[in-house]
Amino acid sequence: MSTSAYWDSQYKNLMANKPPSSDSYYNQSFVDRMNEAQRDIDNLVSEKDKSWSSMNQKKDEYDAFSGSMREYDDIYNEAQTKFGVDEGHATYEKSKKALALAQSTLDALPSTINAASNRVLTQSQREARYNALADRATRQIGIMTQQNSMYEQAWKNARENQATYAKAEMASQYAKLGDFNNAWINAMNEYDNAVRRIESAKVNLNLIRSDYRMWQNQQWSQANTIWYNKLNNALTRYVQALDTEHTLYRLGLEQKMADSDAKIAYWMNKGNERMGNMIANYYYNGTFY
Repeated sequence: MSTSAYWDSQYKNLMANKPPSSDSYYNQSFVDRMNEAQRDIDNLVSEKDKSWSSMNQKKDEYDAFSGSMREYDDIYNEAQTKFGVDEGHATYEKSKKALALAQSTLDALPSTINAASNRVLTQSQREARYNALADRATRQIGIMTQQNSMYEQAWKNARENQATYAKAEMASQYAKLGDFNNAWINAMNEYDNAVRRIESAKVNLNLIRSDYRMWQNQQWSQANTIWYNKLNNALTRYVQALDTEHTLYRLGLEQKMADSDAKIAYWMNKGNERMGNMIANYYYNGTFY
């Protein structure tokens, strides 16, 4: 095989075995890191799905409780029975009417003394009876007034308890609603946090992939540089071999032409010499031989 044929085969072999594409370069460390980052993403997606379910559950619980909350008027009316407001008011009104009747009876006592007697009383007798009846009625009215005040206060206390109970129940409801709302908000925050963590994990995975691609490109660039240098060297040697062979071929042709010219000159000299001899023989001997 000639030198040019050898370097021609080397050139063709290099052209047939170019460096593979950059994505064919493999690095286990990068692969392990990418797999770990993907596992983190998968775990976070699972957590996000759980957070989504929890958030919806907390919202449903909030909506359910909010829909079951009682109106203030309903609670207030319930407390009216619970604390006996109507009964207390009725007792107070009954006591007040009895007191008013007793007072009116006392006020009408002077005009009723003679009417209640079978005989006409003297002035002293009327005064004695009036004093006796008025004293007893006044004591009774005093007792009834105290009782009436007690009934009135009991009724007022019942009304205060009614209002206090209704306000407390409403406050309790809103406190529970606040708890449900806080639980819902916490669940939403957990979901949002899970989404942010997933996005962060995806960014991390993309950075690792980017670093991996950069490493692969570097490997390809290095391999391509080595390949290109080999190719350039083979091509240079191939061209040099062609030039050398061409030069040798040209020199060979020139040598052959020189040898041919020398032979022609030799035989021409030989021919001229023979012709001279023939002419000389003819001159001296009368014959060419």
